[in-house]
Amino acid sequence: MRIHKPTSLVVAAVIAGGAFLTACNDDDSSSDATSSTPSAGAPATTDAPSPTADTAAPTDSPSAAGGGTAAQGKPVTVNKSFTDDVMGEKATVISYISGFQPSAASKSKFSALEDEDVILVNVKVTASSKYYDTFGADSFYLTAQSNGIDQASTTILDDDIKAAGYPPLEDAETGKTTTGWVVFTPKKDEKTLVLRYKRLAAQTSNGTKITAKNFDIPLN
Repeated sequence: MRIHKPTSLVVAAVIAGGAFLTACNDDDSSSDATSSTPSAGAPATTDAPSPTADTAAPTDSPSAAGGGTAAQGKPVTVNKSFTDDVMGEKATVISYISGFQPSAASKSKFSALEDEDVILVNVKVTASSKYYDTFGADSFYLTAQSNGIDQASTTILDDDIKAAGYPPLEDAETGKTTTGWVVFTPKKDEKTLVLRYKRLAAQTSNGTKITAKNFDIPLN
């Protein structure tokens, strides 16, 4: 539902050792900022997350309280990981589901869902231990190979997916790990999809430059 666009957001952080980190505004969309604001913390000590089984099995029927409906199809295993050694973020894409059916209430409230697919991606994330930071659903984008547009994750269906047995991904705080599901709503005709994490371009107060970088994991 949300399309990510370049911004001029400035993020300040403190690197261990006393240097300050300032985000750079870059014309390249790969340098777009995420919503987190890192600052100094202890050195990273955790290992990269290893593939794990899904943390919650889907239910066969919707919860009466949430009004959601069970997804069509079973989770497709991915089990691919990435580690950003520069910033210290780590993630494993466990699996994904295509064709989740939102509740009638959600379809009525968000008419655009009629023309969109609902993709759920199960991820395990570990936030940086180098900086005080959070790592969660809004760190990810879904990129369609047909048009190259990065679509931000959405929380509008969190109640629906929770009711169907797919707990939404909670933000991982500094050095912590969480596992859950992230929701995207690409157009129905998009067949080749890539989950993308973006590292923001930045520069420290001592002149060290951190380049922008995308971490991509194909879903299909």
